[in-house]
Amino acid sequence: MPDPARSSFAYTVLRAVPRVERGEFINAGIVLFCPERRFLGARTGLDAGRLVALAPDCDGNEMAEQLEAIRRVAAGESAAGPIARLSKAERYHWLSSPTSTVIQRSEAHTGLTSNPAATLDHLFRTMVMTPGARLPRHQGWDRTHRLATAPDLVGRSIARVRRLHYTYQGETNSLDGPIELTFSDGSCVLCDTAADWTLQFFDAPWNDPYRDPLLEVDREYLERYGKWGGHDVTLLAPYSWLVGERVRQVIPQLNELLELAGLLVRTDNAILDLQLWAGELRTFVRRA
Repeated sequence: MPDPARSSFAYTVLRAVPRVERGEFINAGIVLFCPERRFLGARTGLDAGRLVALAPDCDGNEMAEQLEAIRRVAAGESAAGPIARLSKAERYHWLSSPTSTVIQRSEAHTGLTSNPAATLDHLFRTMVMTPGARLPRHQGWDRTHRLATAPDLVGRSIARVRRLHYTYQGETNSLDGPIELTFSDGSCVLCDTAADWTLQFFDAPWNDPYRDPLLEVDREYLERYGKWGGHDVTLLAPYSWLVGERVRQVIPQLNELLELAGLLVRTDNAILDLQLWAGELRTFVRRA
C-alpha cells in the first residue's frame, strides 16, 4: 500500500558540459517536480574548481547564466520570459527536455517525498556538492561573492577570526582549511584554495548548510562523508594576536607560474602567513 503521507516526484540532474563534443560533464543542479503538492523548484551550483579541472580554458560565466535562467523559470519569475508563465507541469517538461548545449539534462528519476523542498535540498547536496573536497556553498554565498583579485586589506582592523576545518569520523583536521577575517567595519574576507592550487577570496562569511534540525538522510550522509565546520578562534592564541590589529602591509607570494600561492598579512605586532600545502590552505601566525 502506498504511504498517503508521501507523494511521488520526478527530478532531473542538470549537467555542465564545457566541451559538448567530448561529452564530459559535472553535475550542476537539480530540477524537482511534485505535481500532487504543486511543487516545482530548482537548485543550481557550478563548482568553478571542478570546471577548471575539467576544462582549464573554459569560461563558466555562460553556463552560470544558463543555470540561473533555469532556476528563475522553475520559480515562475515573470521576468524570466514566457516559459516561466506556463503551468508547473509544462515548465518541468521544458526544463527536463534533452538538449545538446553546454547545460544538459539527465534522464528523469522518480521517488516519494513528504517534503519536496527538503528533498530538493538533499538531492542537491548529495548529487551536486562534492563530498569532502571543497567547502560547500550555501544559497547567498556563491560565485557572485568570489573576488577577481586579492582584496585590499591595508588599513582595515581585524575584529574576528574564524577557521573552517573538515571533520571525518570524529577527527577534525585542524591544520588545513579556509580562514575568515571579519573587520571592525563589519566587512568580511574569506580565503580558500582553488582547484588549481592558488588562493581565492570571497567577500561574504560562510554559513554551514547542514544545520539542525537535520533530516535523517542528511545525518546519514554526514556520518558517511564528514562535514565542514566553522570555529571561532578570536580568543585563541596565536589568532588572538591579530585581533584589534590594523593591517599595515600585504605581501603576495607567487609560485613559479607567477600565480598567487600565498599571502603575508602584516600588522604592527603580528604576521598572518597564508600558505598552500599540497593544495590545502595552512595558516601560521607569529609575532612581528
